Amino acid sequence: MRRLRTYAIVLALIVLSVIAMSWAAMRPGDGMWRALADTVDQTAADLAQWYRDGPGDGHPDWDGAAIRIYGANADRGARAMIAHGCGACHTIPGVTGARGSVGPHLGGFADRAYVAGVLPNTPDGLVRWLVNPVVHAPRTAMPDLGVTEAQARDMAAYLYTLRGR
Repeated sequence: MRRLRTYAIVLALIVLSVIAMSWAAMRPGDGMWRALADTVDQTAADLAQWYRDGPGDGHPDWDGAAIRIYGANADRGARAMIAHGCGACHTIPGVTGARGSVGPHLGGFADRAYVAGVLPNTPDGLVRWLVNPVVHAPRTAMPDLGVTEAQARDMAAYLYTLRGR
């Protein structure tokens, strides 16, 4: 009976976690059930893709899973960085023309602990920084470039491909 209760508690926590993730992902005007359905669909699709691809060495890619940003595309992120002129201030490996020296070199970005020294280097923290850096560090030299959340997610996906230096 104790094992059954434990399973029930774990299942309830999983359900509550999915509901919380859906609520956090809601856009203004979306209904709760729409956000829940979108989150479940995306998670199921990602899980199915991971299962189909399988890890190359027979072990899960936990690092890759930890930095995955749902719905983001690293190739679009590199193009968005070019379009927003990020390379004028930053050197960004793999981004054409990104040889700036005003801001930090972004090589090895995925291995850093903080974004701009003010936010934890998590997908959420990085997206928030890219969308509106001045809110998080009013004295930053980084301007608000008008990056949308979708573009920021793509940019973050690209930056998380940059390991080592």
